[in-house]
Formats: sequence, C-alpha cells, structure tokens
Amino acid sequence: MIRLPLTALLLASPLIWANPQPDQAAQITYETRTTTPDGIVKESRWQERWLRVGDTLWSERLIPLPLARAFHARHDRQRGHKHFTHQMAARWVEPDAQGKPYLRYADRWHKQVVEVPAAEYGMVGFQPDWAKLRQLFDPAHLARMQPLDTPAPEGARWYQEERDNERTRVLWSQARQLALVVESGSRDGWRHYRMTVTPKALPTALPWLSLDGFQELDIRDFFD
Repeated sequence: MIRLPLTALLLASPLIWANPQPDQAAQITYETRTTTPDGIVKESRWQERWLRVGDTLWSERLIPLPLARAFHARHDRQRGHKHFTHQMAARWVEPDAQGKPYLRYADRWHKQVVEVPAAEYGMVGFQPDWAKLRQLFDPAHLARMQPLDTPAPEGARWYQEERDNERTRVLWSQARQLALVVESGSRDGWRHYRMTVTPKALPTALPWLSLDGFQELDIRDFFD
C-alpha cells in the first residue's frame, strides 16, 4: 500500500461536497442508560471535541490530563508488543481520491499518525457513513419523521419517529446543517441514548495542521 506524506495529503484533499455544510465546532456529550431485568441501572457519559471544516472532520475524547497521563504511563511500561488505543487519540477523517472516508488517528502523546485501512474499520468501530459523520444524523431520515411543535432554538426543529417499542427524537438545525440532539431508546424505558451538541467557536489553529514530525504508521503495525 502506498502512503502519501502528510503534507501531500493536506494539499491534495479534494472538496467533493456539492452542497458543503458550514464549518462548525462543537462539544458533544453522549449519555447512555440501560436497566437490566433485575433492576440494575447502568449509566455511561463521555464527551468529545468535534470539528467540521471544509471536507475535514476531527474529533477527540475529552479525557482529564491526570487520567491520560496515568494510563499512558502504565501502558508504555508494558513489556513486549503495545496495542494502539484509538480511544485515546483524535480521529481524523477526510475523503480519499475516490471520495471514500480516509481514516487516521492522531496520537499527540506519542507523536504518531495511525492510518486505518477500510478492512480494519470494524476493529475501531468506525462506520463510513458520510451523512452521519458530517452531520451527526442523516438528514434524509427526517423525511419519514414527524415534525413537532416543541420549542426549539432559532433555525432548528424537533422531529420524532416511533416504531414498535422504539422512539427517536432529533433536534435538527437547518442553519448549521447539524443535529443538535439525538435521542433514541425503548418506549418502556429500559434503554436510552442521548447525544447533545453544544456549538463552540471555531479554533484559531486547526489541529491537523500541527502534526509535523509525527511518525506515520498503519494500525496493522500494532498487530501481534
């Protein structure tokens, strides 16, 4: 497989979108809740910083520095082969020459950029769905959902869909071309998911432009 230098990839990245969405920066909060048959409630919550600039997407988990430092200290002291922990790195997605997702992770801690070929997407839980990646919800699905009169921010509207025991609600911003809230779960309450998008100001410096000197690797380089 031929790997292009980072500088060449940055210069050659094509703007392939017929109707490009406006550049956006956000902080995203994810929350899940499940209730087991014996009544145990399990909840998870995590956040990430998210960027959409032109045809480039960048997202990175917000991890307190002391926890990240402790994790890497333990991981890097391990003897033998060290696996790549993609959750601790920033996800960087651009279209390749054919317009398909080109996935890399930028690990600032170890100063590495790690390419993930399409055959390994399942390993990192990556779904190459451009609409969902760029807009956090496929707007084509809104056509089959019921618009609601629920109060919403200016330029946005709530939509809802119910099927069998499932309910989905979406707060869609037409101006931002972005889902601001996605809720889904069972109507009986045993499972619930919520994604909340808080818009932020665009950064003055784009993070993928500060990777000079990073080692270029393939995720398969970490396989045993």
